[in-house]
Amino acid sequence: MKKLFSATLYLIYIYCTALLIVSCSNDGGGSGEEFTNPENKNENRGNSYSRRIEIPALNSNDIFITHTTRVAGKDNITYSISHNAERKHSRWVAFTFDDSNREIAWQRKSWKYTEWGGDPFQPDPEMPESYVFTKSEINKNGFDRGHLVASYDRVYSKDANEQTFYYSNMSPMYNDFNTGLWSNLEGVVQKHGRNESFCDTLYVVKGGTINPGYYKQVGTCRTVPLYYFMAILSRKNNIYNGIAFWLEHERDLEGTIWDYAMTIDELEEKSGIDFFCNLPDKTENSVERVYYPSKWQ
Repeated sequence: MKKLFSATLYLIYIYCTALLIVSCSNDGGGSGEEFTNPENKNENRGNSYSRRIEIPALNSNDIFITHTTRVAGKDNITYSISHNAERKHSRWVAFTFDDSNREIAWQRKSWKYTEWGGDPFQPDPEMPESYVFTKSEINKNGFDRGHLVASYDRVYSKDANEQTFYYSNMSPMYNDFNTGLWSNLEGVVQKHGRNESFCDTLYVVKGGTINPGYYKQVGTCRTVPLYYFMAILSRKNNIYNGIAFWLEHERDLEGTIWDYAMTIDELEEKSGIDFFCNLPDKTENSVERVYYPSKWQ
């Protein structure tokens, strides 16, 4: 009887192993790892940072980095970034607003009283300087050093705000765009992100387009996005709402930000990025196919 039981267990083991190999192969992921969430077939695989809700599907051509600060003896996530070294430009940045980072404890104007003398822009210490733009490449070609993660997105500490000035987080933006509708959209995100009655957590993905046909070269500035985008997801009492924006990078962009709102599904079609892939598929599919501007205005 004991031998029969062992043989049965062995056959079950072989059968389950075969099923696992087939399922991983059909997925095309190539990692050999079992899905961590059976309700989600397109989630990221890898370290715990890549599996956070705000992180889109990773691109194998990019460098994925999560910047953190130490708060009360623990790592607090400032933002994550998917950076393309060939383009010298990030594909996207992702971060959250929640109870750990809503606080306003630092002001950008305070940098003038520090050793930086008001200009804290600096290379990203996590990647070679040749992978990112320089100040001269951006400024001498007539652009702002436009933040993707805005300085005012991360003011819960001096260290967190400093990380928003890494050149990996910069994009060459027309000044009128940077200080116009893009800034207006950032203000809406910051207002809702810091409003505890609106959301428990706000998940934000921002970027400029770097796929072929969606950027241009201007002088020595290798990659100037033709469009900028945001995908935003709110969670309140485990209820999710999503909205997305797609703005042409123009000096004289007309209208209001609501003229450029759309579903996350539509933004995925335009950008080629799979947003919020770490959500269970059922939740992801339902929240990405609709948007309600009245909930965000």
